[in-house]
This record gives sequence, C-alpha cells and structure tokens, in this order.
Amino acid sequence: MTKVLVFGSTFPSAVHPIHGIFVKERVKHVSMTSSIDVRVISPVPYFPPIKAFGRWYSFSQIPKFELFDGLEITRPRYLLLPKIGGRIHSRSMAFFSKPGIEKIRKTFEFDIIDSHFVYPDGVAAAICKKKYNCPLIITGRGEDILSFPNLPVIGDQIRWALQKADALVALSQEICDAMVSNGAPREKITIIPNGVDNQKFTPLARQASRKKLGLPMDKKIILSVGNRLERKGFHLLIKALPGIREQFPDAILVIVGGVARHGQDYTSVIEQAIAQNHLEEHVVLAGAKPSGELVHWYSSADVFALMTSREGSPNVVMEALSCGIPVVATSIGGIPQILNDPALGVLLDRRTVDDAQNGVIEALKTNWDRERIRAFANKNSWFSVAEKVNTVFNSVL
Repeated sequence: MTKVLVFGSTFPSAVHPIHGIFVKERVKHVSMTSSIDVRVISPVPYFPPIKAFGRWYSFSQIPKFELFDGLEITRPRYLLLPKIGGRIHSRSMAFFSKPGIEKIRKTFEFDIIDSHFVYPDGVAAAICKKKYNCPLIITGRGEDILSFPNLPVIGDQIRWALQKADALVALSQEICDAMVSNGAPREKITIIPNGVDNQKFTPLARQASRKKLGLPMDKKIILSVGNRLERKGFHLLIKALPGIREQFPDAILVIVGGVARHGQDYTSVIEQAIAQNHLEEHVVLAGAKPSGELVHWYSSADVFALMTSREGSPNVVMEALSCGIPVVATSIGGIPQILNDPALGVLLDRRTVDDAQNGVIEALKTNWDRERIRAFANKNSWFSVAEKVNTVFNSVL
C-alpha cells in the first residue's frame, strides 16, 4: 500500500468546514482507493486566542489534531509576520511543520508528499522533501501559479519548487502553461481538473427545494455562489439584472457566499450596486451556507452564473452541472474545458455587464436537457479524478 503525506494549509476544519473543501474532496477520494493510505498535515498561522483579533481569532480555535471526514489531520502552528510574512511564508511553514511531520513519520513512513497550491505550500513541501528524500507532487490551483510568480522573492521560490517537484498537477491548461513558463518541464505536468461529488450534488425537485429555502416559487432564479470577492463578479450580475428583467420581469438574483478568509471583502460594493440599481427586492444575499445545503440552492435555480476573472477549476460550476443546472460563465482558467459543449451552458468571451446580461438572457430562453447536463457531471466525478491522481503517484514511485 502506498502511503501519502498530504501537505496543504487550505483544508477544512471543524471551525472552517468549507475552507479548501475541493482539496479535501480530492484527498478523500484518493484515500478511498484500496492502494492508498493518507495522512494530512495542514499548517495554520498562529494567532493568540484573543477575540480582539476579529476574524483572525478563529484560527486559534482550529483543533491541532482532528479526524475530519475520515481523514487524520495534524495542524502545526507557524509564524506569519506582518508586512514581511509573505516573503518568508514558506520557510516559516516548513520550519514549524517539521516536528509534526516527524511525529507522523514514526508510525506512518510515507512514500510520497502530495502538496496543494504551489505557494506557500508547494515551496514549504519542497523544503521538507530534502530531509525525507521521497517523491514530491505539487498541484497548482490558480493564483498561486498565475499571479504569485510575478512577485519579488516569492517568484524565485516558486520556480525553485517547480524544479524540485517530481511531478506536477495542473487544474487547467492555463495553469499548465504558467508552470511551463516558470521553468517546469512539460513532461512532468498532468492536467487534472477538479471533480464533483455526484452523489451529494444531484438534481432535486425545484419547487420542493425552493420551499425548503424560503425562495419564491414563481420567479426565474439566477444563482451565483462564491466568496464575496471582486473577482467573482457578483457586481456585474447585479448591474446586468435590470436588462435581464426587461425580458424576464420575474427574474431575481440569488448570491450564496460569505466573507472570504483571505482577500478584501467586497460586500459593501455589492450592496452599493444593489442600492444604485434599486434592486433591493430582486437580489437575495443568502450568506455562506454549509456544503450539504448547497444542493438545494442549485436545484432551486433556473440558471447558474459565474462572472469570474480568475479561476483554476471552479467546483461551483461542476456542482451546478451535477444538479442539472445550465451554467453561464466567463472563459477563464479551466472553465472552457468544462463548458466545451454548448449543451451545458453559455461560455462568455468577455467579463462585462453586457456579456453577463446577454448570456443569462440566452440561457433563460433555452430549453435545456437537464439529464444530458447531469450525465456530463457523472463522467467527471471525484472518483475519476482519484484514478488520474493515482496514475501520477505510480509514475513517481
């Protein structure tokens, strides 16, 4: 049996149950194969348990050891210093993780280190690899490889880690190309998009789901899901809604998602866009919802829309498709590889209000084959992703 140490700070916990759930899903399904045994080390920045730290206080409440969805997780604390912390992020993460890795190693002699996000985790894992002399696999997931290599000091660390990895996984062709442009050998890279839990995300009766959530029964519902960040494009959908309502007067926009743990909160801009367009009665800000409830939100929708500016392989798109919901989305990251069939939705060339408006109107006018949409998701489950990841594991052993 192959023993795999997963190194990833972006991982769910009892305190933040949906943080990095896409990483957990891949790891979980890989661990469910008969030939793989997994342990997880998930470094957490140290914050004292003082509520005056605001949202950062929650980091102090994350358990140091936890069994989460059947996975054993060790969470060492590391120092992340203000202002200069970014440049030494990986070094600090590696230094403070080593005692936890040593403890795991005593009872679990891992054969592979499987790291998620090139920076800071991939660099930290590459530092740790030197001691254990075992193969390292790094997965690039988005901004970590699309933007961070341009940063001073950090960029050089990323290029060093790409060279040290024995294999690389890219969630999209765009991420693969970024790895190559930063010195990674093309033959080391395998493109494996995110999958979907098609047992959890399955079509439910629309009216029953709307009733459960308290949503109107007789409206056209446009749904968007994600953290309240600028790049998710919620403000574009809000500004497009008046034009959509000229053709579909009963259309409303439902936004599911809360404040991101990292990045600037965009809530005030979203609320301002709603007020300026007099849409208080036609936009629902539902807030963050547990993963298990999302199936009802997807099933309630007529159309799912994502006006994003940066993505790797967005889980929300796959989840919507798995629930049989057509998707309107920008041609960003791995989205074109997902929406490669016009029977699945509308792929937008540009990220503008006009494109959002026209794309949603086209989707609302179309008579979609929901079973065909669902069938696509069935072929792209997390189990199929796990098989591809296992092939990468075998290639480095």
